[in-house]
Amino acid sequence: MNRSVLSEVFRATLRVPPGTLTVATSFTHPARGRVDCPAHGLLAALTRNSGLVPRNRALPATCLHTHLPDAATTVFAVTYERPEGGHHGLALAADAKDSAALALAGRQIDSFRAVLRTRRLLYVMAPTTTADARPPAASVPAQAAAPSWESCGCPATRACPATRNANSALHRLADRGDEIVVVGSQAAGPPPWRARTTGAAPVAVRSRQEAEAVAVGDPDRLAFVVTPGSVVSEVAAILKVLRRRYPRLRGQHPSEWCYTMEDLHTAVAAALSQSDTLLVAGGRSAPAVRTAVSQAAEAKLRVHDVTTPTSLRPQDIDAATITLVDATPDGRGRREIGRIMNGLGPASHIRREVRSYPEPLLVPRSSAVP
Repeated sequence: MNRSVLSEVFRATLRVPPGTLTVATSFTHPARGRVDCPAHGLLAALTRNSGLVPRNRALPATCLHTHLPDAATTVFAVTYERPEGGHHGLALAADAKDSAALALAGRQIDSFRAVLRTRRLLYVMAPTTTADARPPAASVPAQAAAPSWESCGCPATRACPATRNANSALHRLADRGDEIVVVGSQAAGPPPWRARTTGAAPVAVRSRQEAEAVAVGDPDRLAFVVTPGSVVSEVAAILKVLRRRYPRLRGQHPSEWCYTMEDLHTAVAAALSQSDTLLVAGGRSAPAVRTAVSQAAEAKLRVHDVTTPTSLRPQDIDAATITLVDATPDGRGRREIGRIMNGLGPASHIRREVRSYPEPLLVPRSSAVP
């Protein structure tokens, strides 16, 4: 891709008022023909942040010239070939006598020229229902309400019985006289025993180390409940230790465990293991975002919060492989950032997801499995 990049300065008769920059939504290159500019919105936002007024428009055909001594306008442009054919690029036009606008236009084009490259984007979405995953209808307001999540990690719009199952199991085991431990990671949701107002509080066991150290009064009456929102692989590791120490351990049936956080943990880990940078679109309260930020910190990866798609900077995307965790309403962040990335080099867009669900042929009809 780098061999096809051309960074050029043209002259044009197009009128650009002083104090403004014309941001090309498309233009016609003298040799390459039509050039589309999918990332023009990002250039417009950066122009506005720099104190100049951006004006988005398609540049008129045949307006760019390599030699036009008396031209009123200077156009800075960068173009590249697309693997599937055609060209994409960026272009900013400034009044030829406006030194501040000329300097800004040149810097902006140079900064993005330096990060144009073939790029792979791996998308991990916050869990949604089937309805949530569809693109928004034209009648849906642009500012949709931010999504919320249950303590197990499922969206509030999904009927997940994980918390109810955990509380039911807790009460059932306690009424039977068992001594209870509640297993689950520290990042899990509120412990289910908060709903219980009588009896001794169970002991929280959040790691294998705590499982090795926990002491019980009657090993023959030890039982466990899984905290909603736990990563199942971590729960399994804790239970392995407890079963070794207390072979008569019993507890909540595994068909009642929620695999949402397990699936997120696996998908995020797989994406980040191949990535140079993590972009976060949406609030950090989303389970997918919390998981990704935590894992990125452990892997010492760069993390950038994309408050709006046009808040990206060249240094934010200077990477061959980027993971984007999208927790915006209706997946709006993914679509808008993806469009911008399509204008900053040939981009591959891959969704990474893992989904655990009951095997329909083997699940009893009476079982309620999250």
